[in-house]
Amino acid sequence: MQRFKKYHFLIALMISVFSANLLLAQVGDVIWEENFEDLDNWIIETGNGYWGWGNGELEFYHENNVEIAEIPGEPENNALHITALEETGPEIVDQWGNPLNYTSARINTKSKISIKYGVIETRVSITDLDMGGWPAVWMLGTANYGWPRNGEIDMMEMGHKQAFRDLHDEHNGGNGLNNSNVNQMVGASAIFYSDDAVNPNNPSGAASISWDPDDEFCRPYYNYDSPLINRFLIYRTYWDEDSLRFTVIDDDVEYDLYTDSFPIDSVSAEFQKPFYLIVNLAIGGAFTDAYNLGDPGSGLPVSMPFPAELYIDYIIVMEWNGQGEVNVGSPTSESGTFGIFTDETSTNNSLEAGVSSEIYVWEGTLNDGTIPPYEGENGISWQTTGLGWFGAGIMSVQPVNLLNFGEGNLKFMIKIPANIAFQIGIIDAWGNQSYVEFPANQTTYDLVRNGEWGQASIPIDDIRGELIDLRMLSYEFVILEVNGAQCEFALDDIYWDGGTTDITEDVTIVNSFELMQNYPNPFNPDTNISFSMHEASDVSIEIYNLKGQKVKTLFSDWVEAGEYSVSWNGTDKNNDPVSSGMYFYQMKTAAGVELKKCVLLK
Repeated sequence: MQRFKKYHFLIALMISVFSANLLLAQVGDVIWEENFEDLDNWIIETGNGYWGWGNGELEFYHENNVEIAEIPGEPENNALHITALEETGPEIVDQWGNPLNYTSARINTKSKISIKYGVIETRVSITDLDMGGWPAVWMLGTANYGWPRNGEIDMMEMGHKQAFRDLHDEHNGGNGLNNSNVNQMVGASAIFYSDDAVNPNNPSGAASISWDPDDEFCRPYYNYDSPLINRFLIYRTYWDEDSLRFTVIDDDVEYDLYTDSFPIDSVSAEFQKPFYLIVNLAIGGAFTDAYNLGDPGSGLPVSMPFPAELYIDYIIVMEWNGQGEVNVGSPTSESGTFGIFTDETSTNNSLEAGVSSEIYVWEGTLNDGTIPPYEGENGISWQTTGLGWFGAGIMSVQPVNLLNFGEGNLKFMIKIPANIAFQIGIIDAWGNQSYVEFPANQTTYDLVRNGEWGQASIPIDDIRGELIDLRMLSYEFVILEVNGAQCEFALDDIYWDGGTTDITEDVTIVNSFELMQNYPNPFNPDTNISFSMHEASDVSIEIYNLKGQKVKTLFSDWVEAGEYSVSWNGTDKNNDPVSSGMYFYQMKTAAGVELKKCVLLK
């Protein structure tokens, strides 16, 4: 199989020598390759999530719809295989619990593989899309900023609206007759944030290089004689610190998807940071002419034949113009003392406000205060704005790995009236949050509440809770108050202390255990949670609420290899009924941890 894939790579490389003024010297060595012998580099996503309401997608992404499979007609050549199905079931629901009619799959390499620059090449085959199919191989920036400020690179997308296909069909194989179908056209794009793009119809400020109403530079590729389905094409992104170029290779000819490479500058600096990979086969939504989630009148019915299939033979990264980086695993572990906001404390590494970190106030709950810094020239001082609560945090621009601080402490100086109760917390790159309480008029975590400057020291073991991924932190410090008290306060000298250098990441042993989706889901009053063990181990099954608080331990015991099932009747540890809503059930073994969602409806 390796020989087969390298053969295709060499063919593509020879093609590139003669295409679009590309010099062989600019393409360097292969620095990473994914040949899809397994899914160790990938995270399988589940649910309907933000893409449901954000893109209007109609599918439930399910782990059962993705596998490693042999490519039909290519013996011993494995590929990523995603299957989209028309099906319903108790667990096939959107994030509000409404039933969905389709399933598919979406996987990503966040926390496992990130890429910065290079020639990124993938070989892709897709079946008939007709109406509603939306396959994509793309990347998102690893930055903790929300979309579009983290940046998006779409290597290939199919399923565009008819209006988009018609706008550009006088170029790159089009016939100008406005008669192309979704199986005959493919495009690419890059999205970033721009102040100039903000308007009432685009409040997010997302600037897309494929938005080209005057048909000046966007050049999606058309092939009427040989539609782009049921066969493999090669897609390439040429990426360095100054530019992005997108191409497709069809029948040994490379076609540019834009008139020129996109120049990267200070406005589009998102593309000078690392990105992680995503592959998915979406159904319906705003990108297509099919209808959007929750609004059947917004488009046409889905008519894509099911099952629909997507094969990805490989993804490789080569050097380009001497540039190209691939990081395997989570960010490099920090150790010793890690500064969050400090001037004078000696640190091994630190964040710098406005450069490697951002200080955010949430929803206008705080204004600038007047309290001088505790140390150095820089401090943080705020006044409440009377909105009934306040929240703020220090977010690292890129995820930070503080796993080595598991036995350490989060230390900070604060000057706040003694009668103010508040919480201090952290948030990881997956959105998990965990907080500890600082009650009013009490000495907590060594903080003396006398209204003057005082230092608190929180053991990381207390603040990390059960769900926080210390390898991938986004907010390394958060302060929150929910009682509506009015005050002025200040923070300074914030740092993590006690980081060791000998802790290694927990690594899940592949296939040593499996946690199934609960059934039924949503449920009332009971649901079953099944799991299988391929080797003996201690196992616990625990329920958590959306705040990360443990609700109940369902199971905790040593088990032999085999299949097991436990039941949850929607009660807490005191056997009192819990409220309706979303909950998490977590399986812990000696080999690792797995987490899934369930919904209780009453």
